[in-house]
This record gives sequence, structure tokens and C-alpha cells, in this order.
Amino acid sequence: MSRMWWIIILVAAGVGLAVVIGVLGQRNESSGPSKTEAVNSLCSSLKSLESSLKNLTSLSSSSSKSEWDADVTAVQTDWSQVKSDAQDVQNAPTGDLDSAWDSFTSAVKDVPNDASVQDAVSDVTQSADALVSAAQTTADEVNCSSSSTSTTTTTSS
Repeated sequence: MSRMWWIIILVAAGVGLAVVIGVLGQRNESSGPSKTEAVNSLCSSLKSLESSLKNLTSLSSSSSKSEWDADVTAVQTDWSQVKSDAQDVQNAPTGDLDSAWDSFTSAVKDVPNDASVQDAVSDVTQSADALVSAAQTTADEVNCSSSSTSTTTTTSS
């Protein structure tokens, strides 16, 4: 009977150890996004940045100063999200993107306070276009297009 108790104790200890290992393994996995999730988040935030930049540069002479301010704020918010998401992607190629952002923010700061919206847009369009281009290049380098075109590829096969 004592041998039976030792077997029961060892089995119970083994089960307990397996549960502890499983819980610890799950905790480590949930500490951050998976590689795919991180890349998808970065792709999404890059697309949002492109969209907000296009909204900003498409303001017309009939647009108000408050529309300009709101669109500049949207670009800044989207940029913050890009930077945050890029930190979750190991070795995300953001050098050109950072440089383009610096040029864009410099152009925005150089817009005189009394400038018309049309003049302001004209002053930042070149740097905004360069930032869109850098965002698209970054998206290509982290394979954003492969996740959106994979469904078309599989259906045509």
C-alpha cells in the first residue's frame, strides 16, 4: 500500500508540475503581440498615416484653419501609432521613415501662422509626399502587401 501512495504522490506532483509549466508558458506568450500581429498592426498604422497625410494635402482654398489643425493633429497621432507599432516589429526598417518625418515636421513648423490653408498645404506637400513614399517603402519592406494580396493569390491558384 505504501508503494501505491508513492505512485499517487509522484503522479500528482507530475501533473502539478505540468500545470505550472503550462501556465508559465502561456504567461510568456501573452506578454506581447506575435510577429504576425505586430507586422499587421504596423501595416495598419502605416496605411492610416498615409491616409491622414493625403487628407492634409488635399485641403483646398475653401478649407478652414481648424480643418488644417485637425488634419495636422491626425497625422501626428497616426505617426505616434506607427512609432509604437514599429517597436513591436523586430528590426523594423524605420530609418528613412524617421528622416521623412523630421522633414515633414520641420515643414509644418515653418508654415507661418498667418498663412492661408492653401499656402500651408503648398508648403508641406513635398515633405508630406516624401513621408507617404517612405511609409509605402517601409510597408513593402515588412511585407504588408503580402498579407493583403495573399487571398487573391490563393484564389487564382
